[in-house]
Amino acid sequence: MERRTAIQQLGKLTAAIALAPACQAPPQPAKTEAPRAPVEPPMTQQKPQSPLMVDLTHDVICPWCRIGHHNLRVALTSWSGPTVTVRLHPYLLDPSVPPEGVDLRQRLAERYGATQLDAMFGRVTQVGATYGLKFDFAQIRRTPDSTIAHALILAAPAERQSDVLDAIHAAYFEHGADIGKIDVLTDCWQTAGLAKADAVQALADAGARAEVRRLAEMAGRKGLHGVPHFELHGPGGDVVLQGGQAPDAILTGLKKIAG
Repeated sequence: MERRTAIQQLGKLTAAIALAPACQAPPQPAKTEAPRAPVEPPMTQQKPQSPLMVDLTHDVICPWCRIGHHNLRVALTSWSGPTVTVRLHPYLLDPSVPPEGVDLRQRLAERYGATQLDAMFGRVTQVGATYGLKFDFAQIRRTPDSTIAHALILAAPAERQSDVLDAIHAAYFEHGADIGKIDVLTDCWQTAGLAKADAVQALADAGARAEVRRLAEMAGRKGLHGVPHFELHGPGGDVVLQGGQAPDAILTGLKKIAG
């Protein structure tokens, strides 16, 4: 089966989905639609030549995505098999967030109930700490529109996108920075070691933000309702992992697809 077919037909992948904690999108009202033609998967970069590939769909405001992305990078540091290419794909957990953002606790309380928030924050903080990640939810007051942050990540060279994402995650989850603001994102870009002028150009590109929304919508049409979502592809088959997976689980998946 070719890679594209495997991505489009998740029900036919060779490995079952392994679940771990994930960020879920709000349920959408039921609506009747005409049947859609097959949708191209949200892959915008040229197909790499490396033997193994990991496609990670994520949202920058999802704490479990931070854990999953971090653990993927940890897994790759101990991976001694064939070369692995990682591609990051945008997902918008709440596309209705306006450009100025919304109050984090109010939005979460509307969805889960105010009494659940401390337990939710506590669980993520505890799990993150086991992997060396800090989450300071006392500092986080706003849920930003994450579209512009995704646009910045996609504007980075492929080999530096994970560095930009790490900087954005640290700014938001450790310091409560508003990652919906251009100056904050520019600082994240520079923290990743990239030239400021390139960030200014990327953040001014309205077309890039529109592309992020298009790709995020396509991910939803593909059947994704939560992130992080991993798709691993290689000569040994395909593996799908859902949620904030541990490094060992990711390594197991890599071994399977390596054949």
